[in-house]
Amino acid sequence: MNYKMVSLYDFCLTPNFCMMKPMVLDGHNYSFVLELEKCYVVPCSVTRLMNRICASLGTTLDTTLNYSNRIFREINVNADKEENMIKLPIILSTLNKPYIFFPTASPKKNHNTWILWQNFRGHSSIGKQGIGLHFKNDVYTEEQISFTTLSRQQYYASILYFRHMDNMLQQQYAENILATVRNELFLVP
Repeated sequence: MNYKMVSLYDFCLTPNFCMMKPMVLDGHNYSFVLELEKCYVVPCSVTRLMNRICASLGTTLDTTLNYSNRIFREINVNADKEENMIKLPIILSTLNKPYIFFPTASPKKNHNTWILWQNFRGHSSIGKQGIGLHFKNDVYTEEQISFTTLSRQQYYASILYFRHMDNMLQQQYAENILATVRNELFLVP
């Protein structure tokens, strides 16, 4: 496997992103990145790369995980549990473009893979241990991920996306009403 090496500081999240997974080369942690048109390796752990992505968008991985936990507590997905759920998807926003990532394991574990929900199209079973991952543009890869975990993560990612978008619409609606009230109260004829 000879992949192009991209430095951590040259890495940039794009809408073509599909997934990143850990790989070990010569005893060092690397992140294998699969995009719609290319794949490459970043010389750092997946957790460090995800932290870099979060920082580039003005947040942290912990903050995004806390936001996800708050959303899922509000809709009672973890009914009657006060503790934080693990393996929750996260949302990162750039202007009006949300990115929903879902993990295949606990987000801070070394073996975790992150998948971008928007480019993910589904999965298929390929034997007892293998899963085929299908992305946009007929991008395909095979991984050792639990079918159940992957199905649940897709479901949680869709909940997070629609709940986040609903929150954004409610916030915009409230801001529009407030702006209208301000204009009507303080407008002098």
